[in-house]
Amino acid sequence: MPFSQWIYPRSDPDGARMLQKELGLPAVVAGILAGRGITGREAAQLLSPQPLDDPLTLPDMEKAVTRIEKAIEDGEPVAVYGDYDCDGVTATAILYSYLLSMGANVTYYIPDRLDEGFGMNRGAVDTLAEKEITLIITVDNGTAALEEIAYAGQLGIDVVVTDHHQPGERLPDAVAVVNPHRQEYTGFKSLCGAGVALKLCAALEGGSYDTVLEDFAPLAAIGTIGDVVPLEGENRTLVQEGLRQLPMTGLPGLHALLEAAGLSEGELSASRVAFGICPRLNAAGRMGQSGLGEKLLLCEDEEEAKELADQLCSLNADRREQEEKILTTLSALLEKDPTLLYDRVLVLSAPDLGHGVVGIVASRMVTLYGKPCFILSEEGELAVGSGRSLGEFSLFQAISACGEILEKFGGHKLAAGLTLRTENIPAFRRMVNDYAARVSDRMPVPRMVIDKTLRGNELTLETVESLSILEPFGEGNPQPLFLMKNCLIEGITPLSGGKHLKLRVNFDGKSVYVLCFRMTPEQFVYQTGSWVDLLVHLEINTFRGNRSISIRMQDIRTSGFDERRSLNAEFYYGKLRREEPVDQRIAAQGLPDIKELRGLYKMIRSLKAPAGADPYYMESVAEHMNYCKYRVSLDIFREMGLISLSSDLSRMELTPVSGKVDLEQSKILQVMRRLAGVKR
Repeated sequence: MPFSQWIYPRSDPDGARMLQKELGLPAVVAGILAGRGITGREAAQLLSPQPLDDPLTLPDMEKAVTRIEKAIEDGEPVAVYGDYDCDGVTATAILYSYLLSMGANVTYYIPDRLDEGFGMNRGAVDTLAEKEITLIITVDNGTAALEEIAYAGQLGIDVVVTDHHQPGERLPDAVAVVNPHRQEYTGFKSLCGAGVALKLCAALEGGSYDTVLEDFAPLAAIGTIGDVVPLEGENRTLVQEGLRQLPMTGLPGLHALLEAAGLSEGELSASRVAFGICPRLNAAGRMGQSGLGEKLLLCEDEEEAKELADQLCSLNADRREQEEKILTTLSALLEKDPTLLYDRVLVLSAPDLGHGVVGIVASRMVTLYGKPCFILSEEGELAVGSGRSLGEFSLFQAISACGEILEKFGGHKLAAGLTLRTENIPAFRRMVNDYAARVSDRMPVPRMVIDKTLRGNELTLETVESLSILEPFGEGNPQPLFLMKNCLIEGITPLSGGKHLKLRVNFDGKSVYVLCFRMTPEQFVYQTGSWVDLLVHLEINTFRGNRSISIRMQDIRTSGFDERRSLNAEFYYGKLRREEPVDQRIAAQGLPDIKELRGLYKMIRSLKAPAGADPYYMESVAEHMNYCKYRVSLDIFREMGLISLSSDLSRMELTPVSGKVDLEQSKILQVMRRLAGVKR
């Protein structure tokens, strides 16, 4: 688990009291909102459904309606051109179904993610031209397709664009470009593609949302959740209405998917949809069957819908398996060459990883290592990949600085995609890290923003149930994060064959259970009797009609942990291992002497094997060991063949050795002494 900076809650008791008085909110909810800086009118807007703006106020909407109505009236062949992700397939289903109900001569086109990539392409336009399509309506794409739309025009095909991606300096030469991010639009801008498609349907209804919400709110909600747009304003309205209707959906495909995902019972929340429905719809595109999700959502036969839902679940399982294989491959690369981990930006590549899933893997690598990451799939002469970032480090600016060696690239601050020649991967790694060193010597670290420090008497069903007022949780409105300070670990129990853990901790004199998902007994370095601080989510668990509190751990550290000291030590560890200039006095603080090395090795030998190597725990129990010194010591032990160490520090094992190992021969130790100005 990488170092996470804990951002402690801002106290605003006056603001909380005002919210309690004005809106009648429970104390804990009022405190959370006030701590987030949300007060008065903004809080009322957040918690109350907001009316949807008149769809006809969107730029070019009237032009779009006029052209589409003419196509319906004249019986023109129309194609809805969608996208392969969750937002794209739900947007396509909304518009295609609506046009079909209006008697349109309509078909749809979903590009293949692996062969065609995102958005419009000439080959697809040619295919539609062969079908004598005279009007293409894009959903969730099209704003950047200047050349493709111009080409469609040459073939006599009109294009109406509905999209939500940021426009460039020029708009395509289309009949209409309906995009809330156009500069002249002053209404709600954060819609996803499905939200824009729903508004187009409402505009075709003369501006009324009544019918389209009744028919399509669940699809719009799934698209909104899946595209991770901010759950505020109109998006909250769409998601709230969609979640209300979803359990009663009349769409056989959606009903079958809820059943297959195990979501047919219990209350549906945005997070359950995010983890249960969206990945399954996305899996089709990622695994090379882009049209399968669309086929399911439009299916009208219950038996066929069940088969298609099962196929999506199977593809999703295959996708997870492929992710694990890629992670194993990348972990082996890092263990073979640990110097890769010293980079500010991780750049990892291997042959035939499958570029449909590398974006998800990049996200997981950011979680594992706490730094920006690019994963590249080498596919012959070209490599195709995705990157993910954190904090304020902009991936788009970073790859723009490397544009001269890239074949193609695009994205935004936190996510980007790129294609380059395989032979240029080393140059890209060097250039992107040179850029990072220039603009951000001290790279961002993961942040955990705490909403409230809990007291023992607040851990009640009433408190946790009151949090539902803040639902739905998602981008822009995260699930509240609570701090439980000074917990004494009383028991540690493996769950699900050791895949997860359950802790029994004493918190303010009361024993409670805390669930630690994806944490094995070997990875969990804390012992019974340890005093720890926990960051947790609180939820309600319902089993056989009984309701209880579920406490889910998000992070852990030793009580009294010195965050600032460790943050600095981690920063200098990276600089020292990259052999960058560092003040000799600082370097000396990260330099272990032989006595300290022997003492730490003796301590490691006393631990259960295999064990986790969490540096933030070890520095609290190992004498005279700050983070930097501890990490350098582990590097030395690995170099000298004394231990094996997983790249994410989750697993450390002693390596059998014969004879005495002379630590003085360590090249790492010699480099560290040179940097610290210490002679042997």
